[in-house]
Amino acid sequence: MARLDFDTKNLPADIGASITMALVAVPDAIASAILAGVNPTYGFNALIVGTPIGSLFTSSQFMNIGSTAAMMLAVGGVLANFSAENILSALVTLTVLIGLFQLLLGVFKLGVFTRFISNAVMIGFFTGVATVLILGQLGDLTGFESDYSNKVMQTVDLLLNLDQVDWPSLLTGLATIGVIILFGRTRLRNYSLAIALLLASVAVLVLGLESVELVGDSFQITASFPTPTVPDLSMVRGLIMPAIAIGLLGLIQAAGISQTIPNPDGQYPDPSGDFRGQGIANFASGLFKGLPLGGSLGGTSIMLSAGAKSRWANVIMGLFVAIFVFFFADQVEKAALPAIAAVLIVAGFGVYNFEEIKDIWDVSRSSRLVMLVTFLATLVLDIQEAVFIGIILSILDFVYTSAQDVQVVELVEKKEGVFEERPCPAELRDNSITILYAWGALFFASARTIEDLLPDASEAKRAVVILRMHGRSRIGSTFIQIVERYAGRLQANGGKLMLSGLSQNVWDQLERTETFEALPESDVFLADEILGGSTKQAFSTAQDWLNHPLDEVR
Repeated sequence: MARLDFDTKNLPADIGASITMALVAVPDAIASAILAGVNPTYGFNALIVGTPIGSLFTSSQFMNIGSTAAMMLAVGGVLANFSAENILSALVTLTVLIGLFQLLLGVFKLGVFTRFISNAVMIGFFTGVATVLILGQLGDLTGFESDYSNKVMQTVDLLLNLDQVDWPSLLTGLATIGVIILFGRTRLRNYSLAIALLLASVAVLVLGLESVELVGDSFQITASFPTPTVPDLSMVRGLIMPAIAIGLLGLIQAAGISQTIPNPDGQYPDPSGDFRGQGIANFASGLFKGLPLGGSLGGTSIMLSAGAKSRWANVIMGLFVAIFVFFFADQVEKAALPAIAAVLIVAGFGVYNFEEIKDIWDVSRSSRLVMLVTFLATLVLDIQEAVFIGIILSILDFVYTSAQDVQVVELVEKKEGVFEERPCPAELRDNSITILYAWGALFFASARTIEDLLPDASEAKRAVVILRMHGRSRIGSTFIQIVERYAGRLQANGGKLMLSGLSQNVWDQLERTETFEALPESDVFLADEILGGSTKQAFSTAQDWLNHPLDEVR
């Protein structure tokens, strides 16, 4: 269990930060619920139950566990497949499954695997999510309802039917954006979303703009505390894969917090510990009819800027949200939907990171392609499907990049103990000794690249190649096959392959795979305490071997 680190000295600062965060979280919960297509009450339930409970178990002291736009878009896509009478059961079951999946990853300490999601995939995905988020709000912003389900097609439909735009709705939304930008330049920037939403909704009521849709037109909000329920087991089979995808999405987002925001003691949180905290948060949120939650970088930043000193700021925040819901929940029905859409549009633009996009674009063609494909997949497919595609792209990008990022160089001794790197020769010479070293990974794809880079051994007579293996703790079966094939080509012309600098583990691999039948043990040298010592020994042995007549060797 995570350290609770409760200290009364931190309490005043934590209470102040929790009040600030509650004022920001309430309109965010409303917007998130609208984004997911459910009653805002479920957004409040998540903050009242899931956030405080999960915050007690995270490794990170400051991580704010809240609703995120990417997760809500994915949740909305899943729940759209259920009828109105089944949507609550589906939400409960989905959220509980997400929690169990995240908790399982945390218990087995699998947080390390988030580092294998490439930055190109992350930027492409979140840029796509932000774009989908913005496009998805244009209908509420303009009062136009499209018959299409895809957000891109909805935007095209809107542009083709601008005569159906409800101008009071559009002006309400644009005014909300203006207020957010205005207050974002002041000391009240942390409250800009809440202030803008409040002012816009009051203006709609005062001016009597009846064409502007309100939350109450679609949802009934009642002042009540969350009550427990149970998931529908019959829905588990259909929701398990979306739960895994959304759970991974939440964990990937939170991993950025774990890796960038240290705890008060200066140590960075354990991602697996944060996995467990999020899992517990979602399990509790689901049981009390709440939305799925994830690590929120924006919420964490607000907590820190508001002066939070410990995890208790997030715990106490749940109490203030509960107080708000109990006394003011019925007022939520008067919130204007165009204003909520404006809040989400501003949040979407805040996700764009143009510097990162430019850096990835300039790095390499493969990174550029991965980012673009992930971006387009997010626009065209469901969010949960785009998550899986992003993970697959990360793996393929890693395999391709690693396979290309290899080099074989020749090592030439200039003086005692000093070697110079030279380009690998294309061909071997008769009666020569060539020392080679391969830079890069030796897994199956890169091993084949290395084989293509080795000097041609088809013509040279009695050529010796010493392949230096220093720094390799293990090698793959593909590389072992390449070693055996290259040794055979050298032996066919009276030459030989020698290996130097082997670790004991690599030696054991060669022994288990019976490689010593193709490569005699006498031609393989274990690494010693002196750097380059085994390579010198191999070179000396090769010289002695070349000095013997061929018939003696045979």
